[in-house]
Amino acid sequence: MSEPVPFSFVHCADLHLDSPFEGIHAAAPRIAAVLREATFQALDRVIELAIGEQADFIIVAGDVHDGENRSLRAQLRFRDALKKADEAGIPCFIAHGNHDPLSGWEAHLEMPALAQRFGGQGVEGFPVRRGGVTLARIYGISYPVKEVRDNLARGFKRDPEAPFAIGVLHCNVGGDPSHDNYAPCNIEDLVAAGLDYWALGHIHAQRIVRASEPCIVYSGNTQGRNWREMGPRGCYLVRVDAARRITPTFVATDVVRWFKQDLDIGGLATWDELLDALARVREEVRAATAGRAAVARLTLTGRGELHRELAQRVDLERDLAEPLREGEPERHDFVWVEAVENRSRPPLDLAQRRLVQDFVGDFLNAAEKLRQGGDPGAGLKEVLSRRPEYRVVAAALDQLNEADLLAILNEAEILGVDRLLPEED
Repeated sequence: MSEPVPFSFVHCADLHLDSPFEGIHAAAPRIAAVLREATFQALDRVIELAIGEQADFIIVAGDVHDGENRSLRAQLRFRDALKKADEAGIPCFIAHGNHDPLSGWEAHLEMPALAQRFGGQGVEGFPVRRGGVTLARIYGISYPVKEVRDNLARGFKRDPEAPFAIGVLHCNVGGDPSHDNYAPCNIEDLVAAGLDYWALGHIHAQRIVRASEPCIVYSGNTQGRNWREMGPRGCYLVRVDAARRITPTFVATDVVRWFKQDLDIGGLATWDELLDALARVREEVRAATAGRAAVARLTLTGRGELHRELAQRVDLERDLAEPLREGEPERHDFVWVEAVENRSRPPLDLAQRRLVQDFVGDFLNAAEKLRQGGDPGAGLKEVLSRRPEYRVVAAALDQLNEADLLAILNEAEILGVDRLLPEED
């Protein structure tokens, strides 16, 4: 086995090239254009990072594309990005995941010479060399089809001659319930392979699962695409010294970042105060993006004097969201306010109002009884199931989680109070 020498590499995953941004409607043309290009520009930033840091290689741990029938545009852009790395002498090692399995459609494009793709029939290993010296051996496997339920981690095994060993796998470690349980495995499976570093994909939140022996890392996706993917998105620049000590550093590559911000209307007495406060929240979002663009959803919360007019007289889109968007399309660091939502409450002590023995008190106590039950979501479904309209909404309700159902219950309570007590303070 050759002596280890220092080297570095970039680990990324879940590029989802050409993936549409979810939940964005009626965006200005320039905003829409930026969103369409965001996943591609995030990939360009990965390549630029590798070139700028003189990394020895790049690893892509699955889901290069967003679907089996990936667009020709996405395939061409990926090939062109790999060419830039190839021209800089940086090899790329690519695994395919559940969104872009080997069974999906592919154009017959000539790939750069230094791009290596793992097959789907078994774990393959490729050496990485610099000046005739082997830096590491990289092991990986691609998904042959979309739904892979086998534990692929058990097929990895270190070559005794490898000075440093890296595993590339698109998998669900520990059964993360927020992602499909493809290629399920546990930490013990990864440790048993005897590798030094695991470059993982599939989980979109960046996370160091284990710091050493072996170092196990999810790089997360390179560009957030919906409200479930807020916060910085990017890749890891990984440095390995001559003693095989590993230092992974997260580097943000996202072009557009997602935000949800709340604004408590308590203490806001006039519309001028509300509009000023919303503008301040928008600027707080801009300051947090470090020069990036942002998509923001602003939610009005709390109890206040403005609640009733917000609920009954104000068009949130026309009167609040649209003014906040003025001038934003012309900025490179735009904050596109996707929506302003009203979840405020009337200036009423609901706890005290529940003590009043009347119809409204009974209504509020019924809502509270559901909320305090062991399973408020199931309780709400049971109440709704007795309504004739239930058959219309049953399928949609089944898609909601406990938090969603509880939010519906809270909104229904506020809406009911507004209707039953239109004049009560």
